[in-house]
Amino acid sequence: MADDYCYNVYMQMRQKLHIEYRGIDLTKVMAHDLGRVAFNQNSTNLIWEILYSFFLTINFLMLKNSIVHNKFVCIYSVDRTDYLDQIEQTFTDIESYEIWLLNKFPSQKYFRGFRIIKAIYFVLFRLGIEKFTLSQILFISSRIVYYQNLTDQLHKTFNYYDCSEKVFVAFNSAYTIENLMTQFFNQKGCQTFSLSHSFFVNYKKFIPLDIINGQCITSKKILVWGESSKNDLYTNFGVSKDMIEVVGNPKYGKKSIRIKNSFSKCIVILGRKIYEETNVEVINILKNFLKQEPSIKFELKLHLSLDSSFYEKLCLDTNITVIDGKQSLTELFKYKGYDFSIVNNSTAYYEAMYYDLICFRYEPSENENFIGLNDYFHNSISLSQKIMTFKTKNLEELNEQVNNLLGDTIGMGINRYKEVLNH
Repeated sequence: MADDYCYNVYMQMRQKLHIEYRGIDLTKVMAHDLGRVAFNQNSTNLIWEILYSFFLTINFLMLKNSIVHNKFVCIYSVDRTDYLDQIEQTFTDIESYEIWLLNKFPSQKYFRGFRIIKAIYFVLFRLGIEKFTLSQILFISSRIVYYQNLTDQLHKTFNYYDCSEKVFVAFNSAYTIENLMTQFFNQKGCQTFSLSHSFFVNYKKFIPLDIINGQCITSKKILVWGESSKNDLYTNFGVSKDMIEVVGNPKYGKKSIRIKNSFSKCIVILGRKIYEETNVEVINILKNFLKQEPSIKFELKLHLSLDSSFYEKLCLDTNITVIDGKQSLTELFKYKGYDFSIVNNSTAYYEAMYYDLICFRYEPSENENFIGLNDYFHNSISLSQKIMTFKTKNLEELNEQVNNLLGDTIGMGINRYKEVLNH
């Protein structure tokens, strides 16, 4: 049973702060912001965020110009190279499109004093000051004001423009401004789509902030990689199957799987910051394992949220090293000569198999309920046993298993983006 304390706080905040503005469900728009408070994900720039949200807005004239001159416009908020790569691959066979990172749109001053006072009063009245700090109250209030101001700007910019023949694609229509813009373009009669950047699974131990990605989808259609995600969205979040299109992941084209069954060099893919405690458990297991198998080399691939110096100290004087964070997983899988892998709570489990590596999962810490092979370990002994098991497996049968698994999960070999987006 998942520990849902923070999640319950988040849900209570959503219920108490339900608010709509000009037909936009701001409660969904603010979900990630409320989650940051409920899950104690404090920002070091909180004061700046509050001031920015109270007094600035986005000028959307560049967006309007883009929509006027293109059939498809895609927006993404988080400036990550892998996200941009995925979007660019999505539009490879599509004409008349433009991709925008949200922070490329200019900001402008937008001050509504009465709106600020009203928002602060609303949040104070609904939440009270017993359980929340003043900075949290001001942060939530500022986000209400910010999203109302953005809504005004969108209406002002697109007031007399007919968008009904246009297609708006959000990288993640559940996330803050992308959520708001998707709702707005729904109102304008656009066809709206949301891409996927992960899975929509159940959680075993605790419910993370990621659950918002399944809860708050606002596009008319959600594009998922494989059938497993379609089933998960329907089962876990009640999303109508009519809204879900299985289109594959353009990153994973059709290929013949040829799993390696040598075990000499391993890439260990650690979970993000919320899984740090179990990352350390995995490393301690590897240290014990190396006492019996000292010739095997382990290299750690850290999530961006992790401190490399901490892990370098943890692995001093062992056959475990930390990989330079600048290299992508794809580059590592392709060029570094690994013959097997280990993951701790990471969807890289599937990518490792795509590049012909057996991937072992650390079972005691698994929070995200991914479907896969019988490849769990829980200590150094069971890791040794799993290695011996896979060394002797029938490779033809194993390759077939992995091929079917990757088709169902990451949509290997499927690419229906042109068909679906142009429909």
